[in-house]
Amino acid sequence: MKDARDALAEGYGHGTVCIADTQTGGRGRISGRRWEDEGKGSLLFTLILSKESVDVSYPLTQLLALALCIRLEEGFGLTPGIKWPNDVFVNGGKIAGILVETDGDYYLAGMGVNIQQTSFSGHFRHPAVSLAQVLSSMEQTPAVSLSPSRELMPLLEVIRKLLSGNPGIREIENRLTGLNRPVSLSIGDPARREILQGFIAGLQDDGALLVRSEDKILTAVYSGEIEALESR
Repeated sequence: MKDARDALAEGYGHGTVCIADTQTGGRGRISGRRWEDEGKGSLLFTLILSKESVDVSYPLTQLLALALCIRLEEGFGLTPGIKWPNDVFVNGGKIAGILVETDGDYYLAGMGVNIQQTSFSGHFRHPAVSLAQVLSSMEQTPAVSLSPSRELMPLLEVIRKLLSGNPGIREIENRLTGLNRPVSLSIGDPARREILQGFIAGLQDDGALLVRSEDKILTAVYSGEIEALESR
């Protein structure tokens, strides 16, 4: 993100990609959270996009999550899911996190994708998983060796196609993790600890998460964090 801001200040613009082998100052959507990587195992990049190039009614984070899902589906035959609002999961583990910031007329679209890791140390809110681990568990050998650099261009191409095609919210909703399952959701400012419980009913056209209570009332949630998602 910092490199992308610096690039904008130096005159770079739409379509510029800033890439890191590793990072020491990763951060997440919520203060105090950060994306962890231990060196050259993750695909870490920020893509600069002009705001006029993004013509969807829902947040850019969701379009980027959809792009990664499509890449994992088409490239590896996986069945990823989008954990609202900005993560991608495979086989119950978090494989990617997305963070979008703004700078004037531009979006700074950042993504971290676990590619080569064979194990993860430390404690995470949700189990982490890499593409290498998922393929190994399926006893699947990719046609070429896995590396962050090999995955960058195919993913950018999917993003380019989605930006020109303006996919609808149903494509994202169809990949939503926890659809029709009970959920406990921390809404608004996490420090307030305001909890909403119900069932994930889908996504509103503007990307808000729809939560249905036991008495069938629908609530549109624009900012929040899924605290617990039941398996039943």
